[in-house]
This record gives sequence, C-alpha cells and structure tokens, in this order.
Amino acid sequence: MARRNRIALFTGQAEETYQSEFISGFLKESFAADYDVCIFSMYRKYQDTPEREKGESNIFSLMQPEEFDGAVILKDSIQTENAAQKLEEQLQLRFSRPILVIEKESELFPSICTDCYAAEYDLISHLIEVHGCRRILFVCGKKWHKHSKERLRAYRDAMQNHGLPVSEDDVMIGDFWYQSGEQCAEQILSRQEPLPDAVACANDQMALGVCKALAAHGVRVPEDIAVIGYDSTFEGQTSPRSLTSALIPAKEFGEYAFRFLCSSMEGKTPDAFRLKPRMVCGESCGCPGTDMPGHQIRRKTWGTDISEDGYASVFNMMDETLLVQPSLQDFLNTVYSYVYQLRGIREFHLCLGSDWQHMESGFHLPNDGYP
Repeated sequence: MARRNRIALFTGQAEETYQSEFISGFLKESFAADYDVCIFSMYRKYQDTPEREKGESNIFSLMQPEEFDGAVILKDSIQTENAAQKLEEQLQLRFSRPILVIEKESELFPSICTDCYAAEYDLISHLIEVHGCRRILFVCGKKWHKHSKERLRAYRDAMQNHGLPVSEDDVMIGDFWYQSGEQCAEQILSRQEPLPDAVACANDQMALGVCKALAAHGVRVPEDIAVIGYDSTFEGQTSPRSLTSALIPAKEFGEYAFRFLCSSMEGKTPDAFRLKPRMVCGESCGCPGTDMPGHQIRRKTWGTDISEDGYASVFNMMDETLLVQPSLQDFLNTVYSYVYQLRGIREFHLCLGSDWQHMESGFHLPNDGYP
C-alpha cells in the first residue's frame, strides 16, 4: 500500500509562540490534505557550549530523504551557529524535492516572510497621534536581520511623515533578547537629559527588558514613559501592564506555507500572502488594554521564568551540564555555579552514586548524527 505524502519540518524551540502558532496552522492544512508531517526540533534555538550545539543539531540528521516529499525550514528559529546553513547544504545534496524556507532569506531555496513594516508604522503613529509622543527612541534587533531592518525603516518613516526628527542617539541596537533591552534602558537612564516620551522595541522580549530596568529605577510604565513591543507574546500580554504590540499572523502564515509548498510540488506559482500583522493596544502605551487577547493571568513583575534564567526556565541546562563533567571537581564546581537558582532553601544535600570515583573515565563528545 502506498504511503501518504510526508513533509519534514525543521525548527528550533518548537514551543515558542511564533513556531507553535506557525506549526499549528501548517498541521491544520497538512492534515486536511491527508499529509503526514514530521517535526525535527532542537530543544533551544541556540546553545551555550560547542557540545550542546553539536548534540542538539543532531536531531536534523534523523530525516531520511527518501521518506519525504517536501521540506520546510523555519530558518529564523535555528540560531545555533552554522546549523541552518549546514542543514540547507545537506538538503541540497541529498534531497531533490521542493524545499521552502520561512522568515529568512536563503541562497539555495525559495523563502517567504511576513511583512513587518505596516504594523510597526501603525504602532509608531499610534504613539504620536493618540498619546502625543514627540521624542520616541527605537530599540532595534540585530542589525543584519531582515525584520530589524523593516521595523527600523517603518519607525524612521513614521517619524519623518509626522514631521519629527530622528537622531543617531535615538536608535539603539539590541539583539532581540531581554538583557539587551535592559542594557538599552540603562543607557537611556544614564543620559543627562529628560526621559523620552516613549521607547519602541523591535520585539516584546526587549520591551520587557526595558520595562524591568525602568521599574528597578522607579520609572513607571506608562505614567512616566510609554513602552511598546512587537510580536505580542504571551509574556507581553500577561505583564504587569500588558504590552502594546503587534500580533503576527503566524498560524495563518503556517497555513499559507503548506499551500505554497503544495503549489511548488505541482509546478504552480503560489499567490502572495496578504494578511498583515495587526496592532494590539495594551496598557504600556497608556491605553486601557481592551484590545488585548484575554488572559486571566497577570504577573506582578516584568521579569519572567525565561528572562530570569531560573530553575523553571527552558534555558536551564543544569542536568545536561552536570552529565558532561569529566571530573568530580568539575562536577562540584558546576553544582555550586547553579546553587543560586535554588531560591528559598534552608539546606542543601548532594548525593553521589558509588561510582563517582570513576567519573574521569569514559567521557566522550556527542555523536555525529544518529543511526
């Protein structure tokens, strides 16, 4: 009996908001068309040691080309150094079926991306027209990133079209992560000048970092300064003041990606994706937040389990780090380096198995691929 058509989908950190929504839409269309989908996902988008980089990207080697009819790469989610490039090169050598790259350019395969410009322009215009903001600073993501460039261009155009100047000091470079938002906020607070009316960030994670740092210095959001993000994550929506942001239509884009891939399989030219991200007004700009998706949860602080690197964070690699230590001393040093995450404890006990004295034998790096 002939098997059903099957698609391989490659991603990093599949449970993150964008990837999860995209995959949900992609699976909806795939299953409706009687396709099977195999998802190859790294646990995290990027790692902090060469061993983890090698080990986690091994997941992609499980894909057997002869078993699949098409492939989709969520390239922007695979941020482990060179992992996405190596994956593309391997697929080019070993896989002759249609391949589609998502949210990042590719020199080897067709790629499609959501539009960032319109929603960012609307967000900046909202600050100006509704809240009377005149001096708005912009925290950009990685300078080379396509979405960073689009959102920065929209910010500059919105400011210019409203007759407002933008100086070099008004644009700060982050990296899409919480800590870079905190660092930018510290820079703003250290300047010998009045606070700006607003800070617009290229994503919610940096906006949360900005808000956290401002709160640590007693600066209130939005009473003293408005802060907005982009991509409207669950963390942003459930903040002490819900973040004004933009909802990326990731689920609908996932549905479109399946149709795009099917058109490619049939030799047809796919239609363009027309749905744009939608601005959502939270409370961080000064609005009442009635436009925000409904969540019963509301945090008391701007920090989150992920941003704080706590024990419950997906970025806590304590178990894996302990397992790869080559000696007892290295093992103990690693334990002590993680003790700060165990908050509110009164005693600490470490139990070692009887083979601890043999720890220095048998240590090896992860394999190259899986059988």
